[in-house]
Amino acid sequence: WPANAPQDGPNGPCGPCTEMYYDGTPELPLPRQGVPELDSNRFLEFWNLVFPQFDRQGVNDLRSLGRQNVDTGAGLERMLAVVEGHVAPFHTGAMMPIVQASAKALGTTYVTGKEPQAHLVRRVADHLRTAVMAVADGVKPSNEHRGYVLRRILRRAIRDGIGAFRLEGTFLHALVPSVVTTMRDAYPTLAEGEVSIAATIRAEEEQFRATYAKGIRFFEDALPAFKSSGRVPGDVAFKLHDTYGFPIDLLTQIAEEEHRLSVDRAGFEKELEGQRERARAGSKMAGDVFATGPLGEVKARGGRPTEFVGYPGGVGGGCVGTGRVVGLIHGGKASEEATAGDEVSVVLDRTPFYAEGGGQVGDAGTLVMQGLAGREAARVRVRETKGSEGFSLHVGVVEAGTLRVGDEVTATVDRARRDATRRNHTATHLLHEALKRVLGAHVEQQGSLVAPDRLRFDFRHGKPMTAEELQRIEDLINAWVVQNAAVETQVMDTSAAKASGAVALFGENYGDRVRVVDVTLPGQDAPTGERVSRELCGGTHVSRIGDIGSFRITGESSVASGVRRVEAVTGLGATAAASADRERLRDLGGLLKAPPDQLLARVTALQDELKEVRKQQEKAAAEAGAKMAERLVEQAVVVKGVRTLVADVRGIEAKGLRGVWDTVAKAGVEVALLVGEAPGNGAPLLAGASSAAIKKGAHAGNLLKAAVAVLGGNGGGGPPMAQGQGLDRSKVLAALEAARVLLGTSLKE
Repeated sequence: WPANAPQDGPNGPCGPCTEMYYDGTPELPLPRQGVPELDSNRFLEFWNLVFPQFDRQGVNDLRSLGRQNVDTGAGLERMLAVVEGHVAPFHTGAMMPIVQASAKALGTTYVTGKEPQAHLVRRVADHLRTAVMAVADGVKPSNEHRGYVLRRILRRAIRDGIGAFRLEGTFLHALVPSVVTTMRDAYPTLAEGEVSIAATIRAEEEQFRATYAKGIRFFEDALPAFKSSGRVPGDVAFKLHDTYGFPIDLLTQIAEEEHRLSVDRAGFEKELEGQRERARAGSKMAGDVFATGPLGEVKARGGRPTEFVGYPGGVGGGCVGTGRVVGLIHGGKASEEATAGDEVSVVLDRTPFYAEGGGQVGDAGTLVMQGLAGREAARVRVRETKGSEGFSLHVGVVEAGTLRVGDEVTATVDRARRDATRRNHTATHLLHEALKRVLGAHVEQQGSLVAPDRLRFDFRHGKPMTAEELQRIEDLINAWVVQNAAVETQVMDTSAAKASGAVALFGENYGDRVRVVDVTLPGQDAPTGERVSRELCGGTHVSRIGDIGSFRITGESSVASGVRRVEAVTGLGATAAASADRERLRDLGGLLKAPPDQLLARVTALQDELKEVRKQQEKAAAEAGAKMAERLVEQAVVVKGVRTLVADVRGIEAKGLRGVWDTVAKAGVEVALLVGEAPGNGAPLLAGASSAAIKKGAHAGNLLKAAVAVLGGNGGGGPPMAQGQGLDRSKVLAALEAARVLLGTSLKE
C-alpha cells in the first residue's frame, strides 16, 4: 500500500481493490487520463474485488486487520451484457424486450443516446420490472415498510408517463406481460400470477391518477396567490407531498416547465421535518418489538424462534402445552419480570398458541406458573398472539403474581375460541374450491380473515355474484360437510406438494418444507374418493369437516376493482344466523298478519293492491290535469306569432304535469312552462315546445333553466321537453316572469 495513497474515506476495514471492465466499443476514444469510467459509453465495470487488510483509525493510521479477507461480487446482468457484447445491461435479452414494450406504451421509440427520453424509457422499464417482481413476491402497495417502497417505485414510473409523455390513461399494468414473458423461465410463478400482478398495479395506477388529478386542481387553485412571487411556497409544496402524494421533484418539474416558477425547498424541508418530529413524538412504536428493540434483545441472548405445538393430536387437542419464558416485553422495553396489572408480551420457547398469520387470528387463553403445593404463582390473561420472524408474542395482562424470564408456564388456549376458528378456517378452504367450481378456474384468493365468529374471503372475479350462484356455493359446501370426511395433514417438500396439486397461494413465501391440508371425500362407487381441497397451509383445522356443523353465507360485496368478498359463518354462528332469520320472519308475519309459509303470497297481494292504488291515483291526477288544462288553454297568449302558456298549476304533482302539457298542446298551445306543486315547498317543473315553435327559437330546456335559476333546484332537457324540480315555491311568480321574459327575447317572428 503506497505511503502516498489517497486517505479519503471513513474509518474501519479497508484495503486495495481490483475493478474489471469490459471494453465494449474500442472504436471510441479513451476517457480523460485513460482511466475507465463507470458511466463511459466505452467501458462497463462488471466485477469488483476488495481486499480488506487494514483497520483505518485516521489519516495515515492504517492498522493491520485481525481477519483479512476478500470481498468480491460480479453483477449478474452486467456479466450478461459482456456475454452478449453490450456496454449497458438495459440492452441485454433480459431487459431490452421490456424497454421496447415500455417505449411503445409511452408513445415513443427507444433510441440509444437520445437523452433524456431514452433515460426515461429505461427508468420506466426498470421500475416496472422491479414492481412486478415485488408484487409476485407478496408485496402490496401501502404507506408503510416495503409496501411504501413499492408504491414509490410504481408512482415514479406512472409520473414519468404523465409528466414526460403526457399519457392520459393507465398504461403500466398493460406492460406486465412483457416482464412475465421475459422472466418466466427463471421465475415460473410470474406466469401463474400474471393476472393478479396486473390487477394490483392497475389498481395502484388508477388510485394515484385520481390523487394526482386532485393535486393538480389544488395547485392550479392556489397558483394565483403566489404566481407573482415566482416561487411555490414551502407549505404548498408540503401539502402537495403530504396530502396528494406529489414528490418534490414532480412539483419542481411542473412548476419550472409549465409555469416558470421555482420551489421553496427550504420551506418544504422545514415543514417535512416538522411532520417527522410530530410523528416521532406521537409514535406508539418506540422500541420496535419486532426488529432492533426488545425482541432483538431476546435474539441477542440466543433466543430461538418459538416452536408451535398446537396442532390436533397433542395434549388437550393441541390446546395445552408447557413452555419456558425466554423474553418479557413491558412498556415497550425488554424486562426481566412483570407483576400484577402489567401489560406484557411474553415470548416462550414453545407454545400451543397460534400466532396471527395466513389470515387466521391469533389465539387467546392463559399462561400459568405453578407455585408450591400446586398453587398459582403467576397468571397472564392472553388477549391475542402475534408473531414475527418465527417468534410468538403472547400479548395480555398479568392478572396475579410475578412472572420472570426463565419461568416454566402451562399455556392453555381458549378451546372454544380455537374450535370456532378451526371450523371457519377449514370452511375457508372449502369455500375457495366451491367458488372455483361455480364461478370458474379464474377465481384466485386475494386475502382472507379467519376469526372465531366469522370468515371472510376475497377473490378475483369481475362481477357481482347472483343469488343463484351464492345458493349453489352454500349448498355445495354443506353437501360436503355432511359427508364428514377426515382432514388430513402432512409435511412435504414444497416442490413435491405443488406437484401433487396442492394450491399454493400467489404472493405467499414458502420454505423448503410445507404443511399440506387435504380434504378428500370417502369413496362411494369409485375405489378412491373425490378430492375437495388440497392447500399449503400452516393454520389450525378441524379433524373432520363434519365438525364445521353448517355453513352459511352472510354477505357478498366488492372490495376493489375486479375483487369480490364473501363473508360467512359456521357452526353455532350459522345456527345463530338462522335463528335471527326465523325471528325476523316471525316479526314480519305479525305485521302482515300471515304465517311464515304464507308471507310470499301476502306480500304479492299487497304489491298488487299498491299497484292498483297507484294506478287509480295516476288516473285521478290525469283527469284533474285534463280539467285543469281546459281552463289553462284560455290563459295562453300569443308571443311573436307563437301561442305560449306560462302557468302556476297548483294541486298537480310531477306525474300529472305531462298530462297537462299533452292536453294543452292538443288544444293549440305551442310552448309552455308549467309549475306544479309537491309536498313541502317543492315545485315540480315541466317545459314543452312544438316543432313549429322550436323553429322560431323556442327551447324547452332553456325555458326550464330560467325558472330553476329563480326557484333553486335542478333539471334539464332538450328543445322539445324538459323536466326539473324547484326548491322554493314561494318564488313562483318571479320564476314565471323570468320565463316570460326569455320567451319574449328568444322567439322570432
